[in-house]
Amino acid sequence: MPTLELILLGTGSPIHQPHRSGNAQIIRGGEINVLIDVGWGATVRMFQCGVGPPQIDAVFVTHLHSDHTTDFADLLVMRWVGGITKPLRVYGPEGTESMIAGYRQALEADTRFRFAHHGEQLAPVGTECDVTEISAGQEPTEVATIGEITVKAFEVDHRPVMPAYGFRFERGAKSIVISGDTNACPGLLNGAQGADILVADSMNKKMMSALEDNLRSSGRGLQAALLGDAHTYHADVKDAAEIAQQAGVKHLVLSHVMPSILEEQIPQFTEGLDGIFKGEISVGHDLARYGIE
Repeated sequence: MPTLELILLGTGSPIHQPHRSGNAQIIRGGEINVLIDVGWGATVRMFQCGVGPPQIDAVFVTHLHSDHTTDFADLLVMRWVGGITKPLRVYGPEGTESMIAGYRQALEADTRFRFAHHGEQLAPVGTECDVTEISAGQEPTEVATIGEITVKAFEVDHRPVMPAYGFRFERGAKSIVISGDTNACPGLLNGAQGADILVADSMNKKMMSALEDNLRSSGRGLQAALLGDAHTYHADVKDAAEIAQQAGVKHLVLSHVMPSILEEQIPQFTEGLDGIFKGEISVGHDLARYGIE
């Protein structure tokens, strides 16, 4: 079994596409499974990869954009009816506790009905969560230990979304870093130092601009404008490659792929990156797995 394993559940952009779900990934170390972000479709992808909701030991939330959080309700229900007996540990930025309370409130009637129907077969814990709101600056700060996995958080630049964090997961001498949504910034550079894998927010701005032109020409000006705004707070693929090279990363995995390209578009998406980053480069897809021995 790998020392650490990364499973990409969702690699898409905020715009729904049939081949890429909302942002989410699992990191496995020993018997521990940690979920980072819970974007739309994450729970279905969990069943598809063989790591079901009841097997999740903790959730880490990078920031509170909807494409990273909207499957929380399904996760909580599927975890509960899957047989769990203790609250779900959740770590995230300021506002996470309020968000989780809102999801639980939305499920209040469902929870009551299931208790009425199934009685003592279901644990009284229901959809309860143990939420810790974290704080970190530009240097990685330890925020949790889950089994043998040490978790460090660092601040990233996703303004006007504040705070927003990336996470570094360490087991022994091995490490996987999740950038969260960000521009290139000191926090990401510091957090990614010497990582075996960096999962990086990635936008090919040239391809995005072409998509925006197509939307405008087809009368979808609002969508084009919203995508245009996204250029200001997502790293270009070249920025991600430069950060990976400067940080001494071994393997760069591009995720949160914008635009949501198809397999045949990968060469265009990554054009020129091998001249910037000298390590291994992968463009992530849903259900891809990467192990570190």
